[in-house]
Amino acid sequence: MKKNLRKRVNHKIIKIHRSSRYSDRIVITLDNKNVFRIPEDVFVLKPLRVGDFISKSEIKKYDKKMRLQEAKDTAFKFLSFRMRSQTEMRKKLKDKSFLEHEINYAIDLLLKYNYLNDKEFAFSFAKEKIKLKKIGPKLLSFELTRRGISEEISAQVIEECYNDNSIYKLIRHHLEKKKINKRSKLDIKKKKKLTDFLLRKGFNWQAISVVYNDWGIL
Repeated sequence: MKKNLRKRVNHKIIKIHRSSRYSDRIVITLDNKNVFRIPEDVFVLKPLRVGDFISKSEIKKYDKKMRLQEAKDTAFKFLSFRMRSQTEMRKKLKDKSFLEHEINYAIDLLLKYNYLNDKEFAFSFAKEKIKLKKIGPKLLSFELTRRGISEEISAQVIEECYNDNSIYKLIRHHLEKKKINKRSKLDIKKKKKLTDFLLRKGFNWQAISVVYNDWGIL
């Protein structure tokens, strides 16, 4: 009697195979046609066999472990595109509907193996922005803050990066790109438009005025 009851409450495993899409996941098919997946490392520690019976509570436990695996895999996928800050990664995983403890698990693992490193990310991000966009310190600071970088790291990155990339040289680059020549006589409207552009690029008025004076822009 108990044996028959167990069969009605639990489900029989009728098929076990490796996922064709993810080689590190084992797919379990039940007699009611439902399917669930198990991370390979979990399956190796506690193998299941065709003909075994499994309860709903056991399936839920496997599902929870699978969710942790999926959170980790998703995080690695995001990193395959480019480096991320911790804040960016947390938001990305949240957008994928992972739960807080699943997100924490993935992030803790990435931090442990240094796949997530806010300082390294900030330097890489800053160098790319300065090289490609020629932005100034104020805009860079804003962009780093948006990505959850601490004030301490941001200040260090900005100091070091602009020692290697002269702020005045960057401003001159923008003037040349806009075909502004030395001794150019700009009317008030054009000068204001140019100044507003440079301010939006993240340069302060003090640095802008130094270049203006050097170029004799009136």
